[in-house]
Amino acid sequence: MKPALKFYNDCAQRAQKQGIVLDVFVAALDQIGILEMKTCFEMTGGFYIMTDSFGNPVFKESFKKFFEIDESNELKMGFLATTKLLCSKEFKISGVIGQCAPIKNKDNTQYVSSTEIGMGGTN
Repeated sequence: MKPALKFYNDCAQRAQKQGIVLDVFVAALDQIGILEMKTCFEMTGGFYIMTDSFGNPVFKESFKKFFEIDESNELKMGFLATTKLLCSKEFKISGVIGQCAPIKNKDNTQYVSSTEIGMGGTN
């Protein structure tokens, strides 16, 4: 299992650096390797939807909602969003909770706490 975890973690990091979001739609309950792929959709801000079949109402409604458009005929999604937190030198950032990935910025390491909460190394 470790080689698969490393492979998918590497894929997730490469996708995140390129601004690629990985979404997973699954219609099977066994032998799909979702545990190994978990970092792919977590680090890239993707979605994971799993049901027992493509005909399942939960799957159908989730799939439709995923591709909803607004009044301007655009998808109701945000892409490549960046959140920047500016703080004084007395504060250090421990991490972030949610679907995101750290942008390793070597210039701002003085603001990164040694205690990690959620996704650490965020700055």
